[in-house]
Amino acid sequence: MMNPFLLKGYLDKDHFCDRDEETEKIITAVRNRQDLTIHAYRRIGKSALLKHVEAQVDKEFYFIYADIWGTSSVSDFLREISNGIIQSTIFSKRGIGKRLQEFIKSIGTSFTIGLDGRPSIDVIYNDQASIFKSLQELITFLNNQDKPVVLAIDEFQEIKKYDSVNIPIEATLRKITQDSQNIRFIYSGSEYHLINEIFNTYNRPFYQSTRMMQLGVIPKMKYQEFILAHFKKARKPIEAILVGQILDFAYVHTYYVQAIFNYLFGLAKVPSNWNEFEHVYHPFIEEKGVFYAELPDRITTQQFVVTKAFAKAGVVKSPTGAEFLRLANFTNSSSMRRAVKALEEKQIIIKDGEFFRIYDVFLGHYLKFSF
Repeated sequence: MMNPFLLKGYLDKDHFCDRDEETEKIITAVRNRQDLTIHAYRRIGKSALLKHVEAQVDKEFYFIYADIWGTSSVSDFLREISNGIIQSTIFSKRGIGKRLQEFIKSIGTSFTIGLDGRPSIDVIYNDQASIFKSLQELITFLNNQDKPVVLAIDEFQEIKKYDSVNIPIEATLRKITQDSQNIRFIYSGSEYHLINEIFNTYNRPFYQSTRMMQLGVIPKMKYQEFILAHFKKARKPIEAILVGQILDFAYVHTYYVQAIFNYLFGLAKVPSNWNEFEHVYHPFIEEKGVFYAELPDRITTQQFVVTKAFAKAGVVKSPTGAEFLRLANFTNSSSMRRAVKALEEKQIIIKDGEFFRIYDVFLGHYLKFSF
């Protein structure tokens, strides 16, 4: 039997847990011609949710998904959006050649055929005027489709990297997109302060131009039911109490929950209690050490001390409180405040509701077990 706990992508609704309310909210927005902004921490399940929505509305809309994480220029942005379009249902098997030629001609660039047989766009523009003209043509191409289009741009805060005096990217994109009657835009991002700055700052071009949606964790009971059902279906008994403990242990953070239960599902014998779980979990988390060994070189010694203290504490309500200062062996609350701020900017520490914690659940576990 296939392992039901996926670590990447979207398969089908049977391998997707809950998100009924969020799915309905997104579908309602696009059906009512509303643009939407979604904020969620990375690995919480944004892209899978969007793929799940696509599966529900693919007869009504052409759905395009583009992840611009790691892009650093408008040219990169154009390439990712273009490739998202090519991989969408706009280019069905029937008539793909004619539509592809039309699209390539409209944005004035070239393409290659990958090993999977699918075309891929090359964007090699150096001058900004050509890039922005191609972006305008791309939006025109989508506006002229025979069905409404949903264009979902993930990690939208990355556009701030392109901004300069000569390239007012937010203003340019807003100008290009604001009159697009056939397109519903979904902007999603993982860096809240940047997404909030783009959409909720009074003098910014995208100010209050969309509905806002915060994507939190899946409700614990829903996730527990989902996990138990898959173990039961595979005839691999696991205790509900243990599942609940592991969910708490991973802060119900989707990727880490999936990774842990993917690992447990693959074991010859599933642990039946917490002690047995810890016994099999230690080797699993030790393997992660290769990803975290360089952390002390990426942050200051003081920041590393604070990170280790967070690993010991798990969650912290007041990092500058006396209890946590003692745990970290700090005497100065100002120094702690600066260290926590720096770690938040690096997304090593996040504020999760009322508490602060290490964002990467496995990093926290690794530091707790290793130091």
